[in-house]
Amino acid sequence: RGFLYCISVTGITGERDRLPEEVRDYLAGLRRRTELPLCVGFGVSRPEHASMLREWADGIIVGSAIVRRLEGAASHDDQAIEEVRQLVQSLMDALNPRGLLTSGPRG
Repeated sequence: RGFLYCISVTGITGERDRLPEEVRDYLAGLRRRTELPLCVGFGVSRPEHASMLREWADGIIVGSAIVRRLEGAASHDDQAIEEVRQLVQSLMDALNPRGLLTSGPRG
């Protein structure tokens, strides 16, 4: 039951320009040790990150990038809500580029 929360970078959470290439080896090593779903967070904030991780992880965890966009929503700013919607859609598209639903890297 549950999932394994995998940290993509050491340090503090937040948006990053790119994720370290070593995260793939890290996830491959974890995959050999568990059948739990692997979900990656810390630094995941862009569609490029989701694309990089889609073959290795079962899910991504995005926090800071969404919170930053929601900061403007406190004043009921429709633009902030639209920015969150666009971000989430771009992440979903990157995880599923052909519009097909899959069960993750294990099939």
